[in-house]
Amino acid sequence: MRENLLTVVEAAEILKVKKNTVYDMIKRGDLKASKLGKQIRIRQEDLEAYIRYGSRKRQEANGRKDRCSGGAASPGRAGQVWQRPSERPAVSSDSAGSAWTLQEEKSEQSAGLLIICGQDVVLDILADRLSRHPEGCPALRSYKGSYNGLYAMYQGQVDVATAHLWHGATDSYNLPYISSMLPGTDVVVVHMLRRNEGFYVKKGNPKNIRTFADLKREDVQIVNREAGSGARVLMDEKLRQNHILTAEVRGYHHIVNSHLEAAAAVSRGEADVALGTEKHSQQVAGIDFIFQQEESYDMVFRKEDFEKMPYQTLLAILRSQEYQEEVEALGGYDVSGMGKILYTD
Repeated sequence: MRENLLTVVEAAEILKVKKNTVYDMIKRGDLKASKLGKQIRIRQEDLEAYIRYGSRKRQEANGRKDRCSGGAASPGRAGQVWQRPSERPAVSSDSAGSAWTLQEEKSEQSAGLLIICGQDVVLDILADRLSRHPEGCPALRSYKGSYNGLYAMYQGQVDVATAHLWHGATDSYNLPYISSMLPGTDVVVVHMLRRNEGFYVKKGNPKNIRTFADLKREDVQIVNREAGSGARVLMDEKLRQNHILTAEVRGYHHIVNSHLEAAAAVSRGEADVALGTEKHSQQVAGIDFIFQQEESYDMVFRKEDFEKMPYQTLLAILRSQEYQEEVEALGGYDVSGMGKILYTD
């Protein structure tokens, strides 16, 4: 039977990480790979096993499963498994963009796993560290955006959610949404990092796009993010504040599902402007970044889970100098205050 072999670049695209991260995973022994001549190839089933269990150290991870009780094995969570987008039915645009998604099946495959929801690469690093920590547990990733991640948490589909949702009426991040989207749920909100949010424009900003008011101009075409993402919520809130109807914005319904896709669309000339983080603008050639505001990226726990060992281990990792230095080294992140409790019921 012919095996499906992936290149390092293909594996990195599936995991939504840099290819050097995949090389590091292989070097550590976390991900199986074979050398064919001078080329490295990864079996698809080995990559899926890594995603499912966090590393090759499956037996060690399985031995720690009991410490995750109350997480992925809780009622309403058992029976959910991970699938690749190509294996799932068509979805609406507001749930598209997840690299991996939970599908209902009669299976105990997700029991004993802690699922972290959010799209930033720093969460991939965090999940990997939690999976390998002696006091941690196997961790999986869900790539839903902020709004959809909070909803998934309310539905019992994920254990930890992240958000960067700006609330225009109070000029604040996340807490107004968390309180309304998780009714009847006691939560703990922990700060992760701060990032700059702004416009991606062509090098030199030839159309002199500076403010959200410019998006109403007839000579400006945007590309937008999917409903539920933090960037989309910021876009909609800013348009509302500027009394701009979505019908007045050319390209409003041209949807992409990540910051990199948005930046690439501008670089290729498919749009004049898109909204995203400064970090991702630095990864695409031919792009300038026009700062709009600083955003807070925060993490949400259920209070009933927060004192349990794997969650306290996750918090300890967030507060560790080693993890913070790794995140800061990526560039584009302000890690001051990482791990600080912002709110608790």
